Amino acid sequence: MDTLIRDIRHAVRTLGKERAFTLTALTMLALGMGANTAMFGIVNAMLLQPLPYPDPEAIVSVGETRGRAITSRARLTNRAMFQIEEDAESFEQVAGYQAASVDWASPDGIISLDGARVSPSLFPLLRARPHLGRLFTEDESRIGADRVVLLSYGAWTRRFASDPDIVGTLVDLDYDPHTVVGVLSEGFYFPSPDEEFWTPFVIPPFVSESGMTIGIAFNALGRLRPGVSPAQAATEVRTILRRGNDAGQRTREGTRSSGDAPQVDAQVIPLQQQLAAEYRPALLALSVATALVLLIACTNVAGLLLARGVTRQRTLAICAALGARRGRLVRYLLAESVVLGLGGGTIGLAAAALVVRVVPALVPGDIARLHEVGVDGAVMAFTFGLSVVVGLAFGAVPAFQSSRLHLVRVLSEGSAQSEGGFRLLRANRARALLATVQVALAVVLLVGAGLFLRSFVRLITIDRGYDPANVIAARTRNPDLRFRWEAMTPELYIALTSANQRFHEALLEAMTRVERLPNVEAVGLSSEVPLPGNDGSSFGIAWVRIAGRPQPIDPRELPAVTLRLASSGYLDVLRLRLRSGRLFTRLDGAGSPRVVVVNEAFAREVFSGEPAVGQRVHLDVGGSSEPWEVIGVVDDIIYRGLARSQPRAEIFVPVRQAATEFGFMTPFVTVRTAGDPLAVIPFLRDAVAEAHPRATIYDVMTMDARLSAAIAQPRFYAGFVGFFAALALVLAAFGIYGLLSYTVAQRRREIGVRMALGAQRGDIVGLVVRQGAALIATGAVAGLLAAAASGRVLESFLYGVTTDDRLTFVLAPLVLVAVAVFACWLPARRATRIDPMDALRVE
Repeated sequence: MDTLIRDIRHAVRTLGKERAFTLTALTMLALGMGANTAMFGIVNAMLLQPLPYPDPEAIVSVGETRGRAITSRARLTNRAMFQIEEDAESFEQVAGYQAASVDWASPDGIISLDGARVSPSLFPLLRARPHLGRLFTEDESRIGADRVVLLSYGAWTRRFASDPDIVGTLVDLDYDPHTVVGVLSEGFYFPSPDEEFWTPFVIPPFVSESGMTIGIAFNALGRLRPGVSPAQAATEVRTILRRGNDAGQRTREGTRSSGDAPQVDAQVIPLQQQLAAEYRPALLALSVATALVLLIACTNVAGLLLARGVTRQRTLAICAALGARRGRLVRYLLAESVVLGLGGGTIGLAAAALVVRVVPALVPGDIARLHEVGVDGAVMAFTFGLSVVVGLAFGAVPAFQSSRLHLVRVLSEGSAQSEGGFRLLRANRARALLATVQVALAVVLLVGAGLFLRSFVRLITIDRGYDPANVIAARTRNPDLRFRWEAMTPELYIALTSANQRFHEALLEAMTRVERLPNVEAVGLSSEVPLPGNDGSSFGIAWVRIAGRPQPIDPRELPAVTLRLASSGYLDVLRLRLRSGRLFTRLDGAGSPRVVVVNEAFAREVFSGEPAVGQRVHLDVGGSSEPWEVIGVVDDIIYRGLARSQPRAEIFVPVRQAATEFGFMTPFVTVRTAGDPLAVIPFLRDAVAEAHPRATIYDVMTMDARLSAAIAQPRFYAGFVGFFAALALVLAAFGIYGLLSYTVAQRRREIGVRMALGAQRGDIVGLVVRQGAALIATGAVAGLLAAAASGRVLESFLYGVTTDDRLTFVLAPLVLVAVAVFACWLPARRATRIDPMDALRVE
């Protein structure tokens, strides 16, 4: 240990004297170490650290699927929930929850709060403790007893000034008084830190007391009993659901046997795995990119150490002549490289601590557990361990090569000139190999960056089917739609949908005044708008049957299409391209013939190439048998995700003809302007308030902002990988430049002899560049092979580009070759300036 401490002290003193070398090595190591430390901090917080609840491994997400693949976002129905609560023995508790947004009547005015409706069993399931008051009781999951609310610690401090007497007070949520029964402990959150309140989730029975079928879906959690695995719980839940499914399924014409129904399946996966499932592949891919940058930095530093070792051969030979064995020299040289590794790791850790603070602002989207990213003990231990490993890794080859000495030859020479003629690959095999590896790794990153860039360009230039420029959209909230599913009756359902239809009519009337404003070109209502900002689901799915044609024996053979409600102005707001027929007009109202507009995918799928305009179709919605006439066909529109490979069949129904069979639509209001669309927001608020005094708007975004949000993650991936690819390119070019510069300096005498014997400047340049070209060509070929072999990792992140994209595989190495050749030319140009007389002088 004393010897190790002396070696480290001596290494620090030696490196302190060689400031240029030390700063260069530390800079490259800090870049690589900082990137990997920050990446590990993100991976650690999102994938490795346990959830912030007691016994988190027992908390699972519970869902059901029907006729489709298992998904990380599967939900549970109320019918399945009651079956599981009654029959399942694998769980200690099962709880449902739904995201919720309410208007809070604060002393400063109406404020929108984000929260969740949760089963009272959720907090015992998560082992939550109140800071003030109490948690929900099971009795409060019943209608009439659920006017209570729990506040988050953050909401209590921000919204209520940490009032110690808050428990028992009334707060007005959606114009409905709720009693505050407690404040959750500091640091507790669920499902995300943005939630400010929780109210009881009253789950309605599948069949109400009035005999009305009520089916809803929601997220659900379970806590496994000790000794029960998620697979065992999934098997039990699957058995329960399939047993309940045997009673039959509702269809378009009444009931059908369970054999006609899609097969029901169960999903029980650890909550931590579910939260990370969507981001795990991206995090692993980005981790690989940062690791490649660190490898390139390490090979660069190894090359510097090899060059430095040549200049220190005489010093090391003297140490060996005085009795130092080779193992002793290797230990000392490794101590120097470890000191460099620890220095680079320390600087990288400091840089990473700054980077992770801004990660939530840099990373797009609402990503689970991103707020937990930081530099903690695990990250510091990782950085320390990586620093030592990296120091040993890049220092091993230089240490063993530098310690391999021919004492007589080294001590008899007056300089560090090497033998063997101007043959880079022969005289500097180790450094040449390292430079080749750098080129190969840089090619891999450049190919990846090129694929991401090409994919991003394809994504932003895709034909979306509409014009988003100068369009703003906002969702409305109708206060009359506050109802309880448990108390739903057919009469109440009709009354509520009729009231909602009247709200739509009043809203359309109020929007006509907005349409008369200067610079307003069109105004419309719709059940959904394209891209992020909606509730993540379409208004509904309808099964379609062509009027006058026989219905298939198997109802599952009927085409399923996405149903959207829209006013005539909405189609004008988006400037949908009409392919045949006509669009809606204001004359297509409640008393006129029922009409629909379909997209091209609908026309292809339902009518199989026949003309769609004039056809009449039945929609499996609301039980109505009256057909709808297709009056127009528009281009396919991308609603959900820009990267969706195949457009969905969609049908647009006029809002004025929707009547009661289309349920409780909370429409978007959309406006197209000739100028800045944000200027119409106050007029939109006034118009909605005119339609209903207590109606509000939220989720207000321009369509350009929605488009930007939709491409945020692809843009981030392309920028992230592109940055590290550029960094790898610079490091690889620096490695080649350093290798050739050192070789030119080492062969200064030889170059002088060649020039004295008549070699021209072009000959010297060609001599040096050819040596570098051999390295570049070898590394580029190896890098292309590695990129082709690893291309499948990127397939899920790309759109419109394959992982064997020829253009990318040609351009990426060409860019590197151009930069690397320039790096070769600089030392070659310096070689031509060598004065033969100076080079031939005896030292």
